[in-house]
Amino acid sequence: MAWNSRRKRSSGLWAFVVENRLLALLCLAAIILLFLSRGQGELTQLVRGVGDDLAASAMELVAGPAAEANRWIEGAGTFLSVYEENQRLRDENARLRMAQGELGELQRKVRRYEELLKVPMEAPVAGVAGRVIADMSGPFVRSVLVSVGRDQGVAHGQAVVDDRGMLGRIIGTGRRSSRALLLTDLSSRIPVIIEGANLKAILAGDNSDQPTLEYLPPGSRLTAGARVLTTADGGVLPPGIVVGTVVRGTSSPRVSLYTSERRADFVRVLKYVAPVDVDADPAPPAAGAPDTPAAPSPASNGPGTVAPVTPVMPVVMQIPEGAVR
Repeated sequence: MAWNSRRKRSSGLWAFVVENRLLALLCLAAIILLFLSRGQGELTQLVRGVGDDLAASAMELVAGPAAEANRWIEGAGTFLSVYEENQRLRDENARLRMAQGELGELQRKVRRYEELLKVPMEAPVAGVAGRVIADMSGPFVRSVLVSVGRDQGVAHGQAVVDDRGMLGRIIGTGRRSSRALLLTDLSSRIPVIIEGANLKAILAGDNSDQPTLEYLPPGSRLTAGARVLTTADGGVLPPGIVVGTVVRGTSSPRVSLYTSERRADFVRVLKYVAPVDVDADPAPPAAGAPDTPAAPSPASNGPGTVAPVTPVMPVVMQIPEGAVR
């Protein structure tokens, strides 16, 4: 009977919380983190950056040995097919030498045409190299952690590429690490152009391995295998970064990406600044040029006022005597 009375007194939500303090604290912390993750303020971004830095330090300790072990395993697997690989590389080198000669001639022609047309040359895009140290992808978010941050000049919106093509964009920065949103994520949207057809579109991720092409012009005809490149629309991404190829046989146009989080190891964050200066002050007039006075504007006199009007002198005509009868 005494045991039953003690059990009755210990029942209830408060008694459960008291007996499981650690579980209650973890639930409270989870609720707080859930509310913080929904915010977009500076404090939330700062907390996320600190968390990414701490996670980056831990992942770097694990990623190094794991990557080295993967390289040894891949090397042992390809050791048996060295002869076939060598023959294939010889044939590929021969084809690349021929293509290199044609490419050099085309580059000389393009430079000559640009000089004749006085086309302004684009400045090279600087960048900083880093390494993918953690795959932060989940059921709803696809992102990776990169080992460079604000100390290296990384900023929000910059493109992340590897030796194959574009991987994603920076969405959060810490001091020594950054979070990159992959092109396959549901919230990823970038402007692209289809090579050959010269059609612009938006590459939209949907959490699948092949993003879709949206906002294509009506009646567009796409060729399977056509390359998809980035454009400078919006002034966020540098133009000409390879993204993937068009896939045929789907209900909606999709793109097979050149790279993904499973392939990327070392990456490069591009510090692109769009060459837009429409807000710059007008250039001063050249020396010796005549100064032309500006016409008065009604708006310069304040609201509800009218610009002053130059008085017109009356014209007096002299009529000779005898002209009027």
